[in-house]
Amino acid sequence: MEIGSEYWKYNENLEKNNAEFWNLGKDNKFTLSGRTSIYYILKNIIKNINLKKAYLPSYCCESISLPFIDLGIEVVYYDVYFDNGLKYNINLNQECDIFFAINYFGYSCMNMEDYIKQFKKKGKIVIEDITHSIFSNKKYSEYSDYLFASLRKWFPIASGGIAVNMNSNFLLNLENTNKDMISIKTEAMKNKENYMSNSEGKKEVFLKQYSESEKILDSDYKNYSIDEDSLKIIMGINIEEIINRRKENIKIIYEKLKNNKYIKFMEEKYDEKDCLLFVPIILDTKLRDKLRKYLIENKVYLPIHWILNKKLNNIFDHELSLVCDQRYTNEQINIYIDKMINFLKKV
Repeated sequence: MEIGSEYWKYNENLEKNNAEFWNLGKDNKFTLSGRTSIYYILKNIIKNINLKKAYLPSYCCESISLPFIDLGIEVVYYDVYFDNGLKYNINLNQECDIFFAINYFGYSCMNMEDYIKQFKKKGKIVIEDITHSIFSNKKYSEYSDYLFASLRKWFPIASGGIAVNMNSNFLLNLENTNKDMISIKTEAMKNKENYMSNSEGKKEVFLKQYSESEKILDSDYKNYSIDEDSLKIIMGINIEEIINRRKENIKIIYEKLKNNKYIKFMEEKYDEKDCLLFVPIILDTKLRDKLRKYLIENKVYLPIHWILNKKLNNIFDHELSLVCDQRYTNEQINIYIDKMINFLKKV
């Protein structure tokens, strides 16, 4: 059994009605991806306001800054760093039109509510990334103007993002989905399903397809809606079960690693009100890289988040994101964490 990496095709029942769960803000739209949502929000703002500068975190995916750059909006970064916990170095007097906040990994204690309030008082537009916190009890700040999330991070879907206008209706429409990207991604998910269920097919085939679909998204992400099959999944999947299974897996990880001398959790304590995207840990760079290599050799694929600008934060060289998602049973989580522990004992 492999742990981590891309989702595969979803074949379970879709009997739930999640319409109320997704009823966020005054208006919302389901988009192709998270970056599509950002671009769509910015295009709507530009209809009425001339945007010159945005204040973004140094610790984020490069795709977040891309819509700003594509629209000619200058990006200034505030420092996000690790010092016995995640810390922010934010200049409240920074000249900007937009303040951009992220709820890292889904931890409520990492939300940026106080900063959001401060920038709102100064008349700035606040966009809040709720990708990580969408299933935590506190999803977002009520003071934010716009919300967005990349839903592809949570579900076995070919496409999916959400853009939320907290105060009024969106002014622009979206086009039909990017069919080329969806076609290749769907085929990749089918091929991985076959590989995961009975080891049929070659791994390099679906990995190449996943890569091809991402390349299409990189070059053609703007103004697209979610595809119909993905929308059916997010509207009918059992969200409560996803949350519960993740929380169980998270608790196992915290319990098994809490006294490990080589590891620090990015957040020392886990609040069970939070449903995390990953469990981020901090460790020595060389040890992290050796551990990750060992786990890959044992078919456990753990990502590192993120490299945007290493000069702006100290996190990328030390962070490792532990998989905790709903695809895996408690037993499978125990097995791969035990592999980590046994490797670290030999160091």
